Amino acid sequence: MKLGIGSYTYGWATGVYGPSLSEGLKRMTAEELVEDAHQRSVQIVQIVNLPDLASFDLEQLEALTRFAKEKQVEIEVGTIGSDPEQLRRWIDVGKQLGSRMMRTIFVTPSEGLQKELTDLKTILPDLKEAGIRLAVENHETSSIHDLKIMVEVINDPYVGICLDTVNSLGRGEGVWEVAELLLPLTINLHVKDYTVTRGATDMGFTVTGEVTGKGKLDIPRLLREANKVDPEMSVILEQWTPLQEDFEASNQLQIDWADVGVNYLKTELSRI
Repeated sequence: MKLGIGSYTYGWATGVYGPSLSEGLKRMTAEELVEDAHQRSVQIVQIVNLPDLASFDLEQLEALTRFAKEKQVEIEVGTIGSDPEQLRRWIDVGKQLGSRMMRTIFVTPSEGLQKELTDLKTILPDLKEAGIRLAVENHETSSIHDLKIMVEVINDPYVGICLDTVNSLGRGEGVWEVAELLLPLTINLHVKDYTVTRGATDMGFTVTGEVTGKGKLDIPRLLREANKVDPEMSVILEQWTPLQEDFEASNQLQIDWADVGVNYLKTELSRI
């Protein structure tokens, strides 16, 4: 499988985590993400939400494309929602960058994902013309059963699932419940490790991010099962790194975690 990093590997640095906290500060650029992927010898960089590639003009997109090719890094793109015009804009961006996969996520979904189903059917010809597959990410706002039904009704290899390992915990859907239901439809995998701790009074639990390979996620099993579905699937390291005393410390923690996480995933992928 193809290993990569992305906007959510460095959520504080890119601004996708707590964007108001990084407002006015220098955020990580698309070129810096590509360079990081190159330095780490991974094949993919997944740029979703921020940096905002949809705001790039043609000259900027062409320059980024040349830079990524020079560094031998493939770019995957991503946005939010199902609005056909917005998705078409991102399909155009992805086409300019040579992307083969685009991720989206429904944060304010309709009942039963009926509107999203109609929208995705509408843009299916655009995806095929561009040669870009759309991966819909699971989220606590949507039932994994509704997601499964939506993708199965569309019934086309150009629309599949972006499986995030922990997003659905927010609606009480366990990691392996999610994996067993959605992995057969998955075309992109977000590996995000986590830990669970009891409250001080033994009442309730707190779910937080953890260094990849040191948390509760059974990553070797997950990668083995994903490889059975698609040996060419992109595997993106994502991280829920806790906010530190200042932004510089938070950014450094993400780098430290990524150092461990990328090496861990390389080792586990080499064993498959």
